[in-house]
This record gives sequence, C-alpha cells and structure tokens, in this order.
Amino acid sequence: MFPDLSGFSWSHIMTTVAIDIQPQFRFTCMAANANHFLHQPENMVKELNRQAAIADKRILVENVNIDPESICAAVVKRNGIMFAREGGYFSQCAGGCRGANLLDGLPASADYDHVIELGGENGFGACFHDDNEARSTGLIEWLYAEKADTVIIGGLATEEAISRTAEQLLWYNDSLHIIVNLAACHGYAPESTIQAVYKMRKSGISVVSNAEEIPEQMLRYANEAWFKVS
Repeated sequence: MFPDLSGFSWSHIMTTVAIDIQPQFRFTCMAANANHFLHQPENMVKELNRQAAIADKRILVENVNIDPESICAAVVKRNGIMFAREGGYFSQCAGGCRGANLLDGLPASADYDHVIELGGENGFGACFHDDNEARSTGLIEWLYAEKADTVIIGGLATEEAISRTAEQLLWYNDSLHIIVNLAACHGYAPESTIQAVYKMRKSGISVVSNAEEIPEQMLRYANEAWFKVS
C-alpha cells in the first residue's frame, strides 16, 4: 500500500518551484510580434497563480528582447516615439509594445522569489541564452541551490520556451519531477501544441490539464520516491 501522506505538508516532503515563463504583453501584440503572436494568453493568469499557490517558491522568466524587425520597433526607430491612438492598431503599444510588462493579475517582478532575464529568441528555453546551450541563465543552478525536486511550469509558448525548458531540465537533472500545466500555458496553434504535448509526455514529463491535477501528480511522485528509499 502507498504510505498515507495526508498529514504532511508538501514542504516536508519536497521543495516545489513554480516557473512563470514569459507571461508578458509582448506576446499579445501582432504589431510587435508578427511571427510570435498569441491570441488572448491573458486567460492563463489565474492558472499561473493557482499553481504558484501549491509551490514553495515562484520564479519569473522574463523576455527583455525586442524584435528589431517588428512593426513597433521599426516605428520607434524611425520616429523616436510611438504615438498611441485610442482604438487604433497601435493603441496597446508604447515604445516597443508593453513589452516586458507582465500580464494583468500577476505579481510585480519584485514579488517573485527569483527573476531570470532572457535576451534572445524565446525558443531557446529558460535554461540557456543560446541554442548551443553554452550560456546558462542560472535557472538550473538556482534550482539546485534551492534543493528543488519538483517544478511546475506555465507560460508562453507551449511549443517553444515551455517544451524546451521542460526538456532541458529533464536532461540536466533526471531526478527532477517536471510538471507542465496546460491551462497555465498557451500555444500558437492546436496542432503544434498537441505535438509538443505528445513529445513531452513521451520523454517522461508530467503534463496536466489544470492546477487541480497537480497535487495528485505530486503525491504520486512522493510515493515513488518513498519506495525508492524504503
């Protein structure tokens, strides 16, 4: 039989870290992100907060890069200022879109336990600054220092930074329990999202539909860990 862990708090049996990956307005503006535009990613904010409530610590991975080829960047470069006309195409933009601003409903950057800045393309994942995985962002090292053994991942975009981060964490620390919360993520298209989910599950990454399923996954992991040491 499985051990009864109902009387223990999660902090007694594991250190859990919630990771918010690029939950920013820069992905909501087609003008600023012609090739990386997501429709209504703000719908995932509640789930990001729900999964953070389960975790011991919360990390923000923030993309500070502005695409030099974007419409917003081109106008700013040409005119030196972005004029916003209410109801117009640039009504949400100001100086390269709302860029680094977090989606409404999320904590301020200073309220996170740790913040990691990404300066390159958003497809590299949160662990490295480059595709060759030579320049660490410090995420892997921070998780190791905090003795994390479970991470809950959400953010943007499912097919790129989310799946890439999960795969990197699995590769560089195979003892880490990785949970991807689909309700706290957003992909570009249903087809590519399904392919990313299939690939993650096949590699051994836990993928859940929403935050309600996370405690069950954590309990299952705790039970498996208990049997390994018993």
